[in-house]
Amino acid sequence: MRLFRKLGYVALAVVPAIAIVGCSSGGSAGVPTGPPPEVSTITVDAVPTADEAGLYIAQDNGYFKQQGLTVNIRSIQGGELGMADLQDGKAQLIAGNYVSFILAQIARKYGLPGTKPSPIDMRIIADGSQMQPGNQALYVMPNSKFKTVGDLTKYHATVAINTVDNIGQVLLGSLFAEYGLNLRQIHQQVENFPLMIGLLAAGRIDAAWLPEPFGTIAEENIGAVPLADFDQGSLANFPIGAYVGLKSWVDGNPNTVAAFLRALQEGQQVADTNRAAVEAGLVNKNNTQQYAPTPLQAATMTIDSYPLVMDIPVMQRVSNAMFEFGLESGFKQPYQISKMIQPEPGMVSG
Repeated sequence: MRLFRKLGYVALAVVPAIAIVGCSSGGSAGVPTGPPPEVSTITVDAVPTADEAGLYIAQDNGYFKQQGLTVNIRSIQGGELGMADLQDGKAQLIAGNYVSFILAQIARKYGLPGTKPSPIDMRIIADGSQMQPGNQALYVMPNSKFKTVGDLTKYHATVAINTVDNIGQVLLGSLFAEYGLNLRQIHQQVENFPLMIGLLAAGRIDAAWLPEPFGTIAEENIGAVPLADFDQGSLANFPIGAYVGLKSWVDGNPNTVAAFLRALQEGQQVADTNRAAVEAGLVNKNNTQQYAPTPLQAATMTIDSYPLVMDIPVMQRVSNAMFEFGLESGFKQPYQISKMIQPEPGMVSG
């Protein structure tokens, strides 16, 4: 039986002032609580996983509208793929994984060995999600010869990930390190999450990294089974998703960012206290119906925790892990994520 979090995650005691205002009266005020946004319509590129439940809830419950914003949510395969949309003005914000954003930022600043210079300068405006048991796992077919993580290296398995240079490398690197295994002994194949499920069933890949809801979809549609849960050891409760925008846009539209955050943090608060709302939000994902789970699948999937505040020491864990597993080559110590965080009231530093 899958382990899932019914209700959980006690929010940090220090809640940003912006969140307190946005969430007062149970989020039912229906009136903007700050200056009007500079622009009334924005597009948010989002990877359609449970990590973004707060975003979908804010959309479904009209929290963005209450703050004078029309938010269009567009699905993408990985956070790094949305960066071109930021540069082209097709999107103003991205909801995706920390690793891709940090890699692009430090490549721009420091020109890491083996990477192309990045022209993009981003700021993190919100912590989106933190991993819980069952959120992120490696899946295989029940009749597979791969019975342990060690079998993946023994037989040089083909493991599907959604994009290169992202959170998948950190998750896999940490898992293999826990077992004393060499990640170079497997082949990583890039596919989108929905396609992985069919490839796994057809035997064209040996294992797949699947976040929720895709893990549950794979279990129920093709009988896939989890080989290993990533929420263990050094990656327990690991930060997964963040919201970023171009520094120039974030600096130039402070009222819009504040309005977005007020609504998002209402959605985050609901996501952390109302599992049914998370399920509905993922079933009803705006413009992403091809990725949506069924109501039954949503009811049995695991969900993340959804922070209401940016806690720098917690967020720094991502960069520390990247450094440990060689994704910050040339660095003598981990990149300090505080350099790319847009401060907000009540932010926890350390």
